[in-house]
Amino acid sequence: MMKEFSLAFGSKVWEFKLRKEQIVCEFSPNLKIPQPNIPELIRKALSQPVGYPELKRAVTPDDRLAIVLVDQFNGFLEILVAVLEHIAGAGVAMENVTLVCLACTNSDSWVDNLPDDFDEIKIEVHNPDNKKSHAFLTSSEEIGKLHLNRTIIEADQIVVLGKRQYDPYFGICGAEADLFPALANAEVISACSKEVLGEDTNSDLGKQQALKVTWLLGAPYFVQVLEGSNGGVAEIFAGADEANRFAEKKLDEIWKQDTLNTFGLVIALVGGPDEKIGFVQLCRALVCARRVVKKNGVIVLLAQAEFNLSDIKKQLEMKSIGKSEAAFSLVPPHLIKHWVDSASQCKVYVSTFDGKDDIGRLLALPLRSAQELCDLGANADGVAIIRDAHKSYINLKKR
Repeated sequence: MMKEFSLAFGSKVWEFKLRKEQIVCEFSPNLKIPQPNIPELIRKALSQPVGYPELKRAVTPDDRLAIVLVDQFNGFLEILVAVLEHIAGAGVAMENVTLVCLACTNSDSWVDNLPDDFDEIKIEVHNPDNKKSHAFLTSSEEIGKLHLNRTIIEADQIVVLGKRQYDPYFGICGAEADLFPALANAEVISACSKEVLGEDTNSDLGKQQALKVTWLLGAPYFVQVLEGSNGGVAEIFAGADEANRFAEKKLDEIWKQDTLNTFGLVIALVGGPDEKIGFVQLCRALVCARRVVKKNGVIVLLAQAEFNLSDIKKQLEMKSIGKSEAAFSLVPPHLIKHWVDSASQCKVYVSTFDGKDDIGRLLALPLRSAQELCDLGANADGVAIIRDAHKSYINLKKR
């Protein structure tokens, strides 16, 4: 007798069959169906912030505002416009507002779509190598001399708009992590990139430093997006430190699950038909799967991914991942490190995507069909199926 499983990723559905006696564990997010709509979520978040007054009551018309945009996600522009309209409602002149982003946010792709009412907003791409665009913030034994983005330091109010997600360097990234080390100078970014990660793939190593730097900046206002499935949005929280803790707790409620077992084969599903998947998402899915795979086991990443293979290969081969150009990379250096480590400790298969059958250049093996996957599973010592693995955290509990 055989058990059948439908594995949906991108626009594809693969049928996966196993013998009935084989141990299979499925992990799925705890999401509301249907998912709430974005306008309703952002309106509620801005009108009912957690532990903080409404933003429009916390600023004055003459204030200079810096809005930090480190990442993009589904509904990004819609949420940004809602935040800008909220600020405009306080009488703040748009010429006093600066959007501070990283090169990897591809600002050209959304700036032209901002409504005409926001034409006077300044757009600044943070450059860690430009010393004139930095200002001194603090000095410590841990960090050394820290110069942070000047616009951020000189702003009367900082607003950080980003998503919360699991990350092997920060534990949970977003919020404070969108300020530090992302907006630091090249020397600090390089030092952070070179820090040795512990065996725990959610070591929380960078979070404590980010918290200290954020405290020195006063009380930034955070708008935090928690992703749903297929590129949707599950929750949005607004506010300061208390809101951050609320967002982290809710992220765990949706995306964190426990297991007592490890598995010989871990199948990580990455993305739905409306979700754009790149190498960053593949890395995050691999980090998730690696946590519960047996030693010398097999990890399969099922995704329809799009990225420049040559660019990623160059990053994998970099001898010094802390070079300042890493700040402009679409793939954070610590995720590259985890990809390399995982590929050296277990077999990694990636479902074939058009024109990229040479996935071997990324230290992985191609997987071309559902039948090949069934063959891998035929003799596997336990199988785990993780849906939306790039957003999930599977916690391996001790017996």
